[in-house]
Amino acid sequence: MTQGKRTPWSRREFVARSSRALAGLVFLGREEPSQSASPVALVKNPDKSAALKRALELMEDLDFAQKGIYLKPDFNSPHGFPASTDPDMLRDVVTQLRERNCGKITVAERSGMGITREICEKIGIPDLAKRLDFSLLPLEELPAEQWRRALEEGSHWSKGVEVPDWLAAGAPVVQICNLKTHRFGGHFSASLKNSIGLVAKHASAGTRRNYMAELHSSPDQRVMIAEVNQLYRPLLAVMDASRVFVDGGPEAGDLAYPEVVAASRDRVALDAVGVALLRLHGAGGPVSRGPVFEQTQIKRAVELKLGSQSPKQIRVLTPDDESRNVAFQVMAVLEKEEEKK
Repeated sequence: MTQGKRTPWSRREFVARSSRALAGLVFLGREEPSQSASPVALVKNPDKSAALKRALELMEDLDFAQKGIYLKPDFNSPHGFPASTDPDMLRDVVTQLRERNCGKITVAERSGMGITREICEKIGIPDLAKRLDFSLLPLEELPAEQWRRALEEGSHWSKGVEVPDWLAAGAPVVQICNLKTHRFGGHFSASLKNSIGLVAKHASAGTRRNYMAELHSSPDQRVMIAEVNQLYRPLLAVMDASRVFVDGGPEAGDLAYPEVVAASRDRVALDAVGVALLRLHGAGGPVSRGPVFEQTQIKRAVELKLGSQSPKQIRVLTPDDESRNVAFQVMAVLEKEEEKK
């Protein structure tokens, strides 16, 4: 298994860099971020239940009260975490939402490597749904009248896409994404890529158009991934980077263990932090090259104004010295690559 190739900062270096942290904030970029900078909560802790709880505490003004939530995990395949969402993380996110007085929770997914319901059964999600009283919605089971066309103009999707009517109507969504390299053209998979599981595989009516075949055969795949994210803005995205793939992916690969949980409302900021974490833990291939904000998924998302426009518009919230140590290393990756531009 691949282990991280970079060592943590020395104590002297850590103390010097700590002068740049105020009240647990780590500024990315050489200038302090503006008031509009996007917060990313980052917690390093081998106990990821505790890490999730602390990350959500760090995020300001989370409001789920009385909202019916569509919860989007990553059940792309039946393979274990980090290929698919850890059922324990799903349980913990549901618990945290309930503690914040949310309404009905519906776990919505369309798997890429098989039939969603069958994949969820192999992972044990129906039993979890019964225990925690949430609904499971495999999206390919939606009737044709509950799909809506989108992105028919101004995107790299030749005929647009289809998404559930509730997504088109602006229903509240919370994401749980993993962090991994993606050898089938995505280069990496985090919150932006996770949104593809909200798109229909086949056209709901008429010709049997296969949207996923178009995506995975297109040289513009990473651009198309970003474009789907125009269709909604999640209330929150949670990244489980306790264990990651640094080579291969999305269903299998070489492992590293950042022991990090991160959360943000800004998918661009969250994915930029994720790419930096992959690099810190020895990821190779396309995700390791060039400025992080030049990664095509992120670059197109920036063009579409879906989130932070540069590292200077990200602020990392951390609860303790160990988490800040990680955040400073993330900062160094982002700053270094920005300087090369």
